[in-house]
Amino acid sequence: MSAANPEPGLHKLLLSEDSDDALDKRLQDHITASLWSTQQHHKSTTYFQYFKEECEVWRLSDSPVTIQTYQDFLDLVQHLKRTRNEKRSAPAVLDFFPPLQADDDEKTSTPSLSTESTPNQLPLLLKHRFPHCDLVSATNSIFLTVRLWLMLNVGSSALLTIFPGRSSPEWTEDQSLDDFIDSCFPASEWGPRLSQWPFSLNASNLERVGGFELVWTDHLADHLYLNEDLGTITIYHHVQVLRGLLQAKSPDQALPDRLLTETLQTLALIIPRANRDCKTWFEKVHTKDAKKVDYGAGDVELLHWSRSPEKYKFWGQRLITIKMAYDASEPKNLGQWWHDRRRRVEWYTFWVAVLVVFLTIVFGLVQSITGVMQVYYAAHSGQST
Repeated sequence: MSAANPEPGLHKLLLSEDSDDALDKRLQDHITASLWSTQQHHKSTTYFQYFKEECEVWRLSDSPVTIQTYQDFLDLVQHLKRTRNEKRSAPAVLDFFPPLQADDDEKTSTPSLSTESTPNQLPLLLKHRFPHCDLVSATNSIFLTVRLWLMLNVGSSALLTIFPGRSSPEWTEDQSLDDFIDSCFPASEWGPRLSQWPFSLNASNLERVGGFELVWTDHLADHLYLNEDLGTITIYHHVQVLRGLLQAKSPDQALPDRLLTETLQTLALIIPRANRDCKTWFEKVHTKDAKKVDYGAGDVELLHWSRSPEKYKFWGQRLITIKMAYDASEPKNLGQWWHDRRRRVEWYTFWVAVLVVFLTIVFGLVQSITGVMQVYYAAHSGQST
């Protein structure tokens, strides 16, 4: 990093409540170019909304971190890429930080927002900015960086109560970054249990027919998670992040390309852009929370192989679980009965029965009213004579 010619805004404080340190367009462009090798800030509104919220939540949690600036964050991303095969506690990984303070050393101030560097110090490499740091702050810095970079909900226990709906994968000190990612996304080889994913398995039917609630998530590892107790299915929607990571094509890319591609294709399956009902459904939910939902989630092209179950090494089991729950669901009200066309014969039988009952009631009412009117007119005609 060159201190003489710093990139615009990179030395602003990452976890700051000062408006002068806020993300602006030029800074966002540089971050997307660094993380994804592309500048598409105008398409990344939802990602940076997530980015800002994560930084704010981490700041309020009072979990100490060593990194201070946006440049520190980007430098640590590059360092983690280079050391992705090293254990999290390995010297090669911790070499990014100032020397770790030994337990029996005299306590020194931990680099954090409470001990900000001077403006002249901020352009320096982090390891040259402070005499010491502690292991907790260094570890938290790694966790925060992975949360912002790969959108994996790893880190401080103080944040678990803030995001109660998210799972919290554990990254042990004996695991490398690659090992941790493998534990979050285990690939499985399993034979096809059906010829193809049915067209009926989509967001509109899951809600209208199956009675499930689709919930958006910012945590990639929670994608397609079915909570049967709550009747919810979580959907990871950050299409621009997935596409950006795919476009990077760097040899040290952390997330496997196949995982990113599969995730995009599961969105194309669940929210098919050619399905009118799904398009209407997505437009409605996106309008409610445009800043929190990536519009690209409803506009992913379905590739020719995407309906083949055996192609899904990472998400196949969760798709099967959702399909089984959808097939086992029963209509609970007339609206669900009307939209449920999975078993055509039962659907026609049910609605013919409803029609017969309705007509019976109508004709019964007509007959009763006619009888009453006949008695009424007969009585009045007798009085008139």
